[in-house]
Amino acid sequence: MVLADLVYLDYGDRPVLGPEQVQQGRYTGGEATVAVEPGRDYFFRKGENEAGLKVGDRTETGDGVIRADGGTVILLPRAQGEGKPVTASLRPEARVSGVAVTNDVATVTTDVAHGQLWGEFIRVSGADDPGWDGVREIIHTTTNQLSFAVTEGASSAGSLSLSRPNPLVQALRSRDIRFSIKLSLVSCTLTTLLSLWVAVPIGYLMSRYEFRGKPVIDTLLDIPIVLPPLVVGLSLLILFRYMPDWLSDAVVYKWPAVVLAQFMVACAFAVRTMRVTFDQIPQRFEQVALTLGCNRRQAFWRVIMPQARGGLLAAGTLAWARALGEFGPILVFAGATRQKTEVLPTSAFLELQAGRTEGMLAVSLIMIAAAAVVFLIARTLGMKRIFA
Repeated sequence: MVLADLVYLDYGDRPVLGPEQVQQGRYTGGEATVAVEPGRDYFFRKGENEAGLKVGDRTETGDGVIRADGGTVILLPRAQGEGKPVTASLRPEARVSGVAVTNDVATVTTDVAHGQLWGEFIRVSGADDPGWDGVREIIHTTTNQLSFAVTEGASSAGSLSLSRPNPLVQALRSRDIRFSIKLSLVSCTLTTLLSLWVAVPIGYLMSRYEFRGKPVIDTLLDIPIVLPPLVVGLSLLILFRYMPDWLSDAVVYKWPAVVLAQFMVACAFAVRTMRVTFDQIPQRFEQVALTLGCNRRQAFWRVIMPQARGGLLAAGTLAWARALGEFGPILVFAGATRQKTEVLPTSAFLELQAGRTEGMLAVSLIMIAAAAVVFLIARTLGMKRIFA
């Protein structure tokens, strides 16, 4: 019974023995007889319809006989059509331990220790058969296995080369990192809206009115800016220990905790920005509006807010940027659970903790790009005056 072509793939520092250097084999009573180099160890893969062959064990070779217990030759079943089976190699980290083609779906098994394996078609070598048209789409990935659909006739091709895409592309393909991007955008936007909702009235109050205890309140509003992030997170955690259980269970280590942790710091920056903005608007404009028949509400919305529009945008931009970079309070108060409370800073932390430096660098690049956009907006709005 004809088994298949034997394909010897690159495994570590061992040389490559190409398909042209082996011949077809026969299976007889637990032994596969092939024409190979005597004295070498080989690895083989069980054929789809063949019995008695195991993967991964060692074997002794001599006189072209490979017994049923191992080595480093990949034993592939002949796919539909004539020609050689698909072989594959992954660069730069993974080693290939198996390739199989079934019904125009090629599956590559590697020895990657961790991380998500993504394939990107590069080239086909030795593809003399006109039936080969390349990879159609990637249909499945696991920790150490990549499956991709191929066009009709691809099973009779030569050598397929795959590689990992660049770190940024790989990061954007990761479900965990995509979730962290979405949660970061949503939470930062909610934090910004809440911060402005609080900062506008408080900033106006602190700018226009004098009252007892104003210095104390002013100091309390600035404390989150100078407090260590860890202390902010611990303060929130301790505060919610005394809240009703239903409220604590709904917030702590849930996504609302992310928004609240971001709000504690971002709001302080927004309040300070809005106060400086209102200080720069002459109070005489408001008084003139009052003498012309406007009440205080009308004077505020028709006279003050149009002039404070630049400061409002600056406060929102600063609050959004500060929320995006928040890490310590979120880690303590909301945790860093994948696809639950994971935002970009905690995603970078988790990638680093797992040893995936490429993923961490990709997430960092995303945050740097966001920061660059924020600074560009800030300079456009003239935020140099805000903290002068």
